[in-house]
Amino acid sequence: MALQQVLKTYYNDQQMTDTNSLVNALMEKPEELSPIITHLAGREEKKFPLSFLTEGVGNTKSIDRFEYEYRVKTHEVNVRPVVAGPGADAGAGGAIFKVTFPDKWFVFPYTLVSQSGILARIMSQPVPSAGGYEYSLKLVSPDQASMPSEDTAAGALFGMLYANVGVDFSRGNASNWSAPGLVRSKIGTIRKSYHFSGNAKDYVAQFTLPMKEGQSTQLWMDYEEYRHMLKFKEECEMYYWYGQKTYGNNGVNEMLDENGQPVISGPGLFEQIINKDTYSTLTQKKIEDVIGDLFYGMTDATDKQVTLYTGIGGAREFDKAMRAYYGNNSYLQTTEPKFITGSGRSLGITGYFNSYEHIDGHRVNVVKVPLMDHGPVAQASAKHPESGLPLESYRMTFVDQSTYDGENNLQMINKKGREMLRWCVGGSVVPKGFAETDTRASDIDGASVHMLKTAGILLRRFDTSLDLQCVAS
Repeated sequence: MALQQVLKTYYNDQQMTDTNSLVNALMEKPEELSPIITHLAGREEKKFPLSFLTEGVGNTKSIDRFEYEYRVKTHEVNVRPVVAGPGADAGAGGAIFKVTFPDKWFVFPYTLVSQSGILARIMSQPVPSAGGYEYSLKLVSPDQASMPSEDTAAGALFGMLYANVGVDFSRGNASNWSAPGLVRSKIGTIRKSYHFSGNAKDYVAQFTLPMKEGQSTQLWMDYEEYRHMLKFKEECEMYYWYGQKTYGNNGVNEMLDENGQPVISGPGLFEQIINKDTYSTLTQKKIEDVIGDLFYGMTDATDKQVTLYTGIGGAREFDKAMRAYYGNNSYLQTTEPKFITGSGRSLGITGYFNSYEHIDGHRVNVVKVPLMDHGPVAQASAKHPESGLPLESYRMTFVDQSTYDGENNLQMINKKGREMLRWCVGGSVVPKGFAETDTRASDIDGASVHMLKTAGILLRRFDTSLDLQCVAS
C-alpha cells in the first residue's frame, strides 16, 4: 500500500473541485478509506503505531452494534493440584492409594504423572469426597518403592498422560475438553471539533491514494483540517492505549452525559492485558524469560509474532541490555566493526538493538510509541532517576500479534458507517471540499469542522501479552 508524501499547496479551483476532495470521498466510503488514511497518517507522522498496525494494515472489522462478542480459547491447562493425599509410603508394595483432586478433570483409566515424574494409573472411577473427588491410584512401575510424600501434599500438581487398558474386554473411556470462553466488549465514540474565522488561509493538503488494479487517485483536503485530523488520530491512539471501560462486569453503563445519554467507552489495550510485571534495570535474562513465558502460552498460534511497544527510555534499556549481553559473551563477539564507523580521528558509533530473536526461533521487534514519551500520561509521570525521562517512557508492552484461527490477535473494531465521520457547520464561509449536503447553517462569521469515530481495540488472546512497567527510584 504505497502512499506518496503529503504536499502543502495553495487551493486551485480549476484542479481541486469538491468531487475530488478527501472529505467527500470519506463521506461516500468511510469503511474503505479510513484504513488508508490511517496508513497515510501513520507513515507521515509515526505518532500512532497502534492505529497503524491494526486499521492501517487491514486488521480491522466493522460491526452494526456498539457491543460485540468473541470466543477466546486461552492456553489449556492439563494439570490439577492435590487437595488431600495419603502422606508417606503411598503405593508401597503395589498398594492402591487415594488422592483427592478438586474436580473430575482426570479420566479413568488414564495414567497420571506427579510433579517429580512418577507415573500412577487411575484404577477406578473417582468418587465425590470432601473438597473434590477421590481417585484410586496405583504406581505404574513395580520398581518404584513409593510415591514421594511431597508429590501428594496439598498443592502438588499432577498431569494426565494416556489411557493404558487391559489386553481384552477393555471398555471405552471419555475425553475432557474446555470450550472457548465468551468475551463481551463494547466500542466507544470519540469526537473532535475545530473552528476558524472567515479569513482562513487557502492552503490545502494534496496526496495520492491507491485504487484497485495498481491505479491511484489524486485527492486533497483543507490543510488545517489535515493537521487537526492528525491530532484527532493521536487522540484516538490515546483512547486505544489508555481507555477504560465505563461499564461494570454486568455490562451496565455507569456514566451518563449532560443529555442523559450513556457515555460508552471500551477497554484500552493496557486494561485488556492481564499479565502485569515491573522492572528497575532491564537485563537480557529478563527479556528471555518474559518472551519465553509469552511464547509458551502461544501453542495454538500460527505466524507467531510479538511486538514490543515502548518509548525512548524503554528502547534505550532494551539496547543497553543487549549490548551488555553482547559484550559479556566472547562467543558472540566478532572482529568486524559492528558499532564503529570511520577511521583514524574520524570515528562514529552506530548500530542499536531493536529486535530480539528468542531461542525458540521467534523474533520480537521494538516499536517506539511517541505517546509514551510526550503524551499527557508521560508528562504527568514520575521521572526516571538517571535519565530524567518519564517513567512512562520506560514502559514496555509486549503484545502478541500472532494469528489464531486465521485472525490476527490484535484488531480494531469499528461501528459500520462510523469508521470516520466528518462534517462542517458553515457560517459566513464554507470549508473547502464540503458539498452543500455536508454543511449545516450558522450565522457565525466563520465555520467549524467536526470529526467522529466509533471504534475500539480488540486483543483476542489477553493472556499472551505483558505490560512491563519501570519502577526505578
